[in-house]
Amino acid sequence: MSTSLSLGQDTEATKKGSWKDASFQLQQRGTDRYQLTMDGYLTTGWMGRLAAGLVRSRLGIIGGEAEKISATTWHASFEISRHPLAPEPFGIDFLACANEEQAAVPAGSITLHDFVVEPSSRHGGCLYVEVTGLDRLGFLDALLAGFSMNCLFPVQMTIDTVGNEVFDRFWLKGMAGSRPSEPATLALRQWLERQMR
Repeated sequence: MSTSLSLGQDTEATKKGSWKDASFQLQQRGTDRYQLTMDGYLTTGWMGRLAAGLVRSRLGIIGGEAEKISATTWHASFEISRHPLAPEPFGIDFLACANEEQAAVPAGSITLHDFVVEPSSRHGGCLYVEVTGLDRLGFLDALLAGFSMNCLFPVQMTIDTVGNEVFDRFWLKGMAGSRPSEPATLALRQWLERQMR
């Protein structure tokens, strides 16, 4: 993996990295705020691994989007917030974080206020999931773990956080890009219902 770090005026900083057929760029956007852009080859489940790795570093994704643009290629752009006591994130290898399995850490519970699960014709047939809930560090990690537990993986997502309220949308496929099965859809609905508070 190759990386470079450049520092500009005041709080401007950029880190770039590449590995195999993927690259990332991290830019500071103000106090404790960063823009992370990732492009290229990312393996199935990369988003869950990235979210878990960010939680370990006390970072949270508070906005952005990602989409699978071909069978093996993604484009993602996220706004990241840093806990004030956490170190600067410029030492993190985001591609390794997204592509390498790490020791499992319990994702914890989340508080959902509402959710929608319905079939979608996008991406050749997928499951559309929309959630609103109470934000906390690890919310996205826990949500993605719930999807993965039911063998469902995002091919597109939009993340939005306003204050303490999360409004996230996902388009999910099954293993190897298959259409989500009825049992997986039912199991996901039941899991989401258990997160309602």
